[in-house]
Amino acid sequence: MGKKLKIIIITIILVFSFSCNLFTQPEAPAAESTATATAVSQVPETEGPAEERTATPMVIPPATSLNPDGPYLVFEGSSGVWIANPDGGFLTKITPIELRGDLRGAISPTGERIAIVMRNEQGLDLVMVSIPGGETETITNLISFTPAEEANNQLSQKAFSTYAIRDYESTAWQPGNGRLLAFMGAIPGPTADLFIYDTQTGEIRQLTDGPAQAINPIWSPDGEYILHYGVKWEPPFGGAIGGANTMIGVWAARASDGEVITLPKPEVSFPHFISWQDGRRYLSSESNPDCDSNRLYSINLVDGEKKLFMNFGFSSKIVQSPKNGALMFSALTECSDSPGEGLFIYTPGQEAPRKLLVGRVWEIHWMPESEVFWAYPEALISADGDTRYDPPVYEASFHPAVSKQGYQAWEVIENRQGRVMVKVPGHDWQKVMEGSVRTLLWDALDGKTLLITLKDGSLYAATYPDFEARLMGTMGGRVDQAIWLP
Repeated sequence: MGKKLKIIIITIILVFSFSCNLFTQPEAPAAESTATATAVSQVPETEGPAEERTATPMVIPPATSLNPDGPYLVFEGSSGVWIANPDGGFLTKITPIELRGDLRGAISPTGERIAIVMRNEQGLDLVMVSIPGGETETITNLISFTPAEEANNQLSQKAFSTYAIRDYESTAWQPGNGRLLAFMGAIPGPTADLFIYDTQTGEIRQLTDGPAQAINPIWSPDGEYILHYGVKWEPPFGGAIGGANTMIGVWAARASDGEVITLPKPEVSFPHFISWQDGRRYLSSESNPDCDSNRLYSINLVDGEKKLFMNFGFSSKIVQSPKNGALMFSALTECSDSPGEGLFIYTPGQEAPRKLLVGRVWEIHWMPESEVFWAYPEALISADGDTRYDPPVYEASFHPAVSKQGYQAWEVIENRQGRVMVKVPGHDWQKVMEGSVRTLLWDALDGKTLLITLKDGSLYAATYPDFEARLMGTMGGRVDQAIWLP
């Protein structure tokens, strides 16, 4: 074949190939669908975007610093408090002090500092830790009572004051800008009382002084009053000193001038605060003396007016969703005021609660990051009661988490071996990794990265669609809580 003929043939082939490409349209990616579930239906089996199902996992370079303004992951455990970037990167310890209590409540409303009651060789101190720098400031000594003194004087007045301050929630931030911090201390003694600390002026003021041990400060939504409880430890104690066993009273203290209002005392041995109904009323439960059930009451913070809030008894704990005010509870049939046996949801204003599940659940929790109820061992249930997320293995699934995309994550423990399982709507359960899990948390940005802490304090991240676990760092100790800090 001559040279000219070869050139002509190659030219024809190139022209033909280019023409075919001009008239061939690329396949449009499938749109991500959404579906609405009703009547406690299971999670809708929707398909994810086609381009995501075939995507190559993104290689993310290691972070070289914390985001200056957040958001952050915050972890708390035996090795102190740690923060990380949203993807788990640049895991950083901000304080070695172990926090005893609710991590979310310890952080100021602006997210700039953490209030911690710290145990040391002298007693208990109130310390302030900055975020994200970790600078620590001792605000005041709460009680002088050394560990040796506690070991040798477990039934002394100082010991009971120490238990009240250390073993109950003893700090609370004023809503809004968090200028004031309410805290419990036995600074002059002999019992734990209510104080407030002004973060702008550094002033500390004592608001109460009574014979009971003050615990659980709770600010009213308008930031004007501090609800709190008074308890006592009374014999017989048995083989160990547990929590307070006698309720002495309930009070509200006005932050501006220290006026103290006495409120109705519930017939229980420990506080049963549920939530705020509005700026002046709160919900509290107490036992029905004629039957093994509880009733829910609404109490006015200013004048102490007490009204029955719900005409139905419940068998144990009742939990409210801050998202829509819905109340979830379980009930039994033994009591005349019971709505029947099963799991119920009640939205204030409804005529009667709605039954969601037949049979009794053992625990009910509200999960703030996932914005769902956890009715163990049955399922996760949305705030409106219309969507149910079933666990992968009944009565063997723990530490659940749901993402913004509706992705589920659970730890399954079988034969004493734990494993992390995830489920994307429209797909089967998928194993991410094996290990003993402490916390599971989906990222707050797009809800496609799962953050996993294990018993040894290691932090892993696993991202949709492959969910290949990658080690992000280690905290070197037990992790108890994991939250988002916007």
